[in-house]
Amino acid sequence: MAQRTGIPLKIAGDVQPTYREYFEKKIKPHLDGKLVEYIGLADLKAKNELLGNSMAMLFPIQWNEPFGLVMVEAMACGTPVLAMPGGSVPEVVREGVSGHICHSVVKMAKLARNLHFNPVAVRQYVAENFSIERMAREYAAVYETSLQEAEARRVA
Repeated sequence: MAQRTGIPLKIAGDVQPTYREYFEKKIKPHLDGKLVEYIGLADLKAKNELLGNSMAMLFPIQWNEPFGLVMVEAMACGTPVLAMPGGSVPEVVREGVSGHICHSVVKMAKLARNLHFNPVAVRQYVAENFSIERMAREYAAVYETSLQEAEARRVA
């Protein structure tokens, strides 16, 4: 992405032992500390700074991630997500509102050059869809429905 767009890329996170060889052979040769930089693990403060000051968060997933909390973390900072469509991405990213779902790196690069997202709107999307209050309200509704169904079965 950085090479295609000329936009600097910062990579944060742990390199799992399973992927160490891939990182060493495929990623490390591209790290120049300017256009492409690997910063390693990011604590909460560093993560918030990175996500809050980024044009976008890239999520080029290649597997069916069940949720992808980092997408919500980025959007909570007002940062849109550019993601490949694997796993929960279509359920988490609202196309054109909180980011873009890209079917290729070429498309992702094209979209990265022309981002027009309002950080307040991205943050609002997260508040409306992924807040603790919404989660608690919807769990309570599921439990209430389950109790009503159990009561109906008991009476019948």
